Order: sequence, then C-alpha cells, then structure tokens
Amino acid sequence: MNRLTLLACPLSLIVLLLLFFSGSAFAAGPSPASPLSSSELQKVAEQLSDSLDRRANPKTGLSPSYDGDDSPVGRNGAQIYDTGLRLLAGSRYAKQIILTFTTDNAAVASPENPQTKALQYQPASGIFSWIRIQGFAEPDWWHTWEWSVKAGENAWLGKGALYYYRLSGESAALALAQQRADFILALQDADGGIRIGPRGLAGDYWWRRKSTGNNESALSFLDELYRVSGEERFQLAADRLYEWLTGMYDRQNHLFSRGEVEEAGEWHKDGISNFAADTTNWLPIERILQDSRFGPDRGERLAEIERMMEATVRHAGVATGGGLAGISYSPHSQKDSVVSLEWTSQYALLCLRVSAEYRQHGDAAKADAWQRQYDDLVRRLLGYLQQVNGERVAAHAVYPDGRLAAGKPMWDDTALTPGAFLSAASHLYIGFAVQGKDPLRGED
Repeated sequence: MNRLTLLACPLSLIVLLLLFFSGSAFAAGPSPASPLSSSELQKVAEQLSDSLDRRANPKTGLSPSYDGDDSPVGRNGAQIYDTGLRLLAGSRYAKQIILTFTTDNAAVASPENPQTKALQYQPASGIFSWIRIQGFAEPDWWHTWEWSVKAGENAWLGKGALYYYRLSGESAALALAQQRADFILALQDADGGIRIGPRGLAGDYWWRRKSTGNNESALSFLDELYRVSGEERFQLAADRLYEWLTGMYDRQNHLFSRGEVEEAGEWHKDGISNFAADTTNWLPIERILQDSRFGPDRGERLAEIERMMEATVRHAGVATGGGLAGISYSPHSQKDSVVSLEWTSQYALLCLRVSAEYRQHGDAAKADAWQRQYDDLVRRLLGYLQQVNGERVAAHAVYPDGRLAAGKPMWDDTALTPGAFLSAASHLYIGFAVQGKDPLRGED
C-alpha cells in the first residue's frame, strides 16, 4: 500500500500549537495546512508509542493502559488488547512482554510477576483481559477488579506475539500465539462463531454472547497464524468463523450486527440501534472482495464496502460544520458527539485501504475521494493530541472541540468512557493511522 500524503503543518508548528493549548481543559488545535514528511509522521508515532514504554515495568514490559482515570483498572491495569498493539508497534519491551505471558502465572500476583492465566473458567487457558500490574497494597483489591477473559483481546495479544516472532524468530512468541489460538478455538460454537468468553465467568454472561468485533479480531489472527504456521486447523476454523460473520450482515442497512445473545437456547441478533462502529472498521476486506455474496465481481463488492462505510458514518459519525470530526462508538454515543480517537484511527485506515483498492481498480476519482477522507481524519487526529505535564498525549474519547469526553455512554448506559487523558489504545492506533500502517490487515 502506497503511503499517502496529507495536509498538515510542519511538526515544529504543531508542537507549538499543542503547547499553547496545554492543560487538563482539552481544546482541539487548528487543522494543519501543509504536508508533513514521512519522517515527521514516523516521529509522531514513535513519540506516542515511547510514552507507553516509559511507563512500563522493565521486568515485565507491561505499562498502564490509562492515565487520568480513577477506576481500579484505570489506576492499576494493563489491558492485553493494547499490550498486543504495543507489540505490533515494535515496543522495546517486546521480549519481556512475551516472557511475562509465557510464564503462565495463575498464582498470587505482584508487580514483578503479575497474574495472567485464568484457570478458574472453562476453557481454563484464557489470559485475563486486564492484568493487575500495581496497587497491590490496596486492601481487598481483588473484590473490585475486572476479571473478564475475552476472545478478541486474546486474539490481539496473539497477533502481537506473531509480529514479534516474525521479527525475532523466538519460538516462545510463536508458542504464545498458538496457545491464544487454542483458547479461541475452544470457544468456537457449532455455527462457527466464537463466544466472547469462557464458562463460569459472570454467570456465563460472556459465554452466551458472540461479538462481531471479537470474531473479526479472531478471524484476522487465525488467518495470519495459518500463513505463519501452515497448520490447516487454523484455516478451517477461520473459514467456519467467516461463515458465521456473513450471517451477521444486514444487507438492507449495509451494516454488520454488533453480535448476538443466547436466550432460552436460541440466538438473537442485536438490532440496528445497537450498532457498533468497530464492526465496520475491522471488516475482513480481502475475504469480502472474493465473496460473490457481496456482489458479482470485485468492483461491485468494493462498492458494497463503500456503502458499509457510508452507513457507518450515518449511524456513528460525528459531524461538524467543517466535516467529519470522527467516529463514535454507536448511535447512542453519537447523540452526545463523543469521538473515539482509537475508532476514528481505525476508520481512517479503512479509508486508506479503500482508496488503494479503487486506485488498483482504475477509478481515480473514487480513490482520490477516499484518500481525502483519510487525509482529513489524520489532520483531525493530530489536532486532538494535547500536551499534559509536558508530554504529548491522546485521550480515550473527546468532543469535536477537543475537550475530554469522560463518563459518557459508549453503546449503552452501563459502558461509560473512561476519564483517561492518556489512552494506550488511542496512542497506538493514532500512530498506526499517521503512518498508514494497518495492524489488522498487515498482510491480507
């Protein structure tokens, strides 16, 4: 995929603008206006990633996922999803991270030896979504901890391990990836879909649910693991999973259902009001472009993907007088004009991929239009970066004017945006977006 230029001002001017708007009261900087070089964009990405490495425990490699959020996980947790993203971004602690998870600690935790393995659920091979990395002196902290185990987050840790394996050749990294895949396959239902989590967790709440986003993550991981390992069982599982995904597609609305829930032995799909934008952001593009169910030829299938993206903006886009300010989580959060910096970055990368597909297809006008959308979103993402305590940071969620959007509903009234002025997932995905590197579709 060719790197696309974007309209932005010189990096030094951006820094000055961000310094001017520094502080805890967030305000988005003005849109940049002249091109950044590839090396300047690379430097932005490296700075965002390095800020997480600076917070890491040198022995474990793990760093907090948030700064500024006062919840238990916000103060003391490292999420394995963004730990996988750190591996994909080339963290200098990659080797330590792999060792931390291959240790398979299921015992009493400490900062130097965190608990990772969830043996109390079935299957008993999952890794906790949130790893407690500090704050162990707090009395009875385990009563308020997040003990969930989810397929999608295990898949992203596996993708990060695969990336490090390709760089280093270390067998431990490949073993970690294969173990994550075995856990995911143990969650695969007879219809091919992957359940969100194991039995015995929250009264089987996650066992009785399948998430499209989790399944898209697992599909990307299993496809990649098959290419690396050559083990046919991963390809067969991925093919079955993809068949489940196609059944989640709402052809009338050009959107994927958020997922489905099992009630009284029957599965029920989520309605369009529960749409989640990451289901579009993480589309298995190459599979869809080869699937006649999405159109008679590659051009028509590409047009259907375009319709999916346009529908996503209608249901989850946050618009201002100056255009698309970003992508929200759902129609619920769209009402409050909440912009997810992570999900906006994902959508920007999807725009870039569609632009490249149209250019290859010979439609320069469509290619240019989607490139402009990518360019504009990258400009906005750069504008949302702030200076806090002398450091450039990316929040978890913001309003179009750049203010921190904390405590706002994401897809329902129970899942609220964290009060984090620094989000590891935002840092890393913005870094991927400004470089034009898609961590989900790196080799498809």
